[in-house]
Amino acid sequence: MPEILPNFWKKWKYPYLTGVFISILLAIILLENQTFKDWLLNLGTLEYIGALIAGMLFVSSFTAAISIVVIAIMTENINPMALGLIGGVGAVMGDYLVFKLVRSHLQEELAMLFGREETSHIKTLLRSKYIAWTLPIIGVFIIASPLPDELGVSLLGISKMSEARFILISYLSNSVGILMIASVAKVL
Repeated sequence: MPEILPNFWKKWKYPYLTGVFISILLAIILLENQTFKDWLLNLGTLEYIGALIAGMLFVSSFTAAISIVVIAIMTENINPMALGLIGGVGAVMGDYLVFKLVRSHLQEELAMLFGREETSHIKTLLRSKYIAWTLPIIGVFIIASPLPDELGVSLLGISKMSEARFILISYLSNSVGILMIASVAKVL
């Protein structure tokens, strides 16, 4: 039985796009579940582990707003600086997963879906000397903002950035973003 799933998955034409689609559906279903919503709001009582989880949630389109609420609640018990530093680690975990997905297999599947020629033109445009240097800058601003990180991470993923540099940029950007949200919440 364990061999059936890997063989099925290997034969599937778009396994990563399918995985992304399934994860989006799962996120929508979970966010409609009141028990799950209550669990998310109770993350504030978990203190540092909750800060790590809130950081992981900070990077996704579907959970960014919830993460901001959780971060605001957590400022009652946790110093905003500690919340930013620990939440930044969680955010890097989420961002790195997206980065690896975009960098490795998602580009190949998009090329199969839209055709190699169309994606080749887009890739050439994005790597031109006039645009290539702006991708990391735009990506960093998106990651640091309270906006979901997927677009920023994708921009960094298609640039020729090393994994170590990406992790550092992701950590610093997300830590600053979480710290800003926590600081504002602490004042209010």
